[in-house]
Amino acid sequence: MLNMKNIDKIGLLVLGVIFAFSNPVEAQIKKDYPAFSWDKVPVAFHFGKRSGLMTKEEAKFVAEHSGFVCLEKGHGSGQFKFTEEGIEKEAQQLKKLNPSMKVIFYWNTFLDYPMYKAHEEYEKHPEWWLKTKEDELDLKNGTIKRYDLSNPEVRNWWTDVAKKAIANGSSDGVFMDAFPQVVASGNKGLWGEEKYNAIQQGLKEIIKETREKIGNDKLVVYNGIRSTPQSKIGYDFPDYTDAVMVEHFGNFNSGSKECMLADIQAMEKAGKSGKIVVLKTWPGFTFIEPEAMKMPLAEKREIAQKNITFPLACFLVGAQKYSYIIYNWGYKIEDGCLDWYPEFDKPLGNPLGDAVLNGWELSREFEHLSVWVNLETKEAKLDWKE
Repeated sequence: MLNMKNIDKIGLLVLGVIFAFSNPVEAQIKKDYPAFSWDKVPVAFHFGKRSGLMTKEEAKFVAEHSGFVCLEKGHGSGQFKFTEEGIEKEAQQLKKLNPSMKVIFYWNTFLDYPMYKAHEEYEKHPEWWLKTKEDELDLKNGTIKRYDLSNPEVRNWWTDVAKKAIANGSSDGVFMDAFPQVVASGNKGLWGEEKYNAIQQGLKEIIKETREKIGNDKLVVYNGIRSTPQSKIGYDFPDYTDAVMVEHFGNFNSGSKECMLADIQAMEKAGKSGKIVVLKTWPGFTFIEPEAMKMPLAEKREIAQKNITFPLACFLVGAQKYSYIIYNWGYKIEDGCLDWYPEFDKPLGNPLGDAVLNGWELSREFEHLSVWVNLETKEAKLDWKE
């Protein structure tokens, strides 16, 4: 016989189920997402350290300052022969310091990098190598082979590598890189229309197959959202993915007001659908600029501190729950990837609403911060409230 206390409990349970189904965004937020807070600016890390594993001090810094890190190709290569082992050992070190940290295994979905043990198997199968319609190897920069994603054998090999690192290893998810390179319309002339369409279908298939092999409790992160004057790649791969990166915000031919607004709006759309979104921003110079890289580290840091307001404001006007910013000038640990800024430690608080768009200006209010940015003039203000 039910008493009133039991009825109350049942009623709460029913209400909870109704709430979940009537709020699909909240219902799909997985318990395996990294912990998130609006208390301060949410920051993620994405880098590789070629010389070896991070020092105890470096690992402790990462573990204490974010719950979300992607370890790049070549990580630990000075200490271990292959990337797979370097990332595995680093993931173990980080999780000892922060058991709830989400460590993401970088595994390019299109380009064959030789610093992986998996490369040795790929080399044994010339039939897996992508070719042009003239039957010549399709090489990036004349040296790096590309995967023929229309071939089921390639996808099976690729997803097995991901499974070993994640389902059987210590990583919490996979970073599927280079989607914009796969979908670029210019490839039609290179591969032919029929091959292009087959590879686009193969890209969709490899996402699904990755999900099937690593399980629903692990993270599928892809790169990503990308706007240029020639093309616009928005939030185009929602199925079977958990997270998306905007890698080149405000730089690499994506610095026009139109491109930046498109990327901010795509970031907002993906975030509102319940996805993790990582916005990689730049301090006005990048690792591919020789003169900038000749500057002393202290000078690079000074410029980065001076220029942080605009990219941070752009992030904040579009950020949703589970959005993270990255701010540095490259992908190696020495490219400012562990640098920290006073703005990251100031109180932020919950957003009080969405951004307001007025021409090329956006503004948004948080509990402890007012944000304003002009995408046309690249001016911005961050006014922390008393």
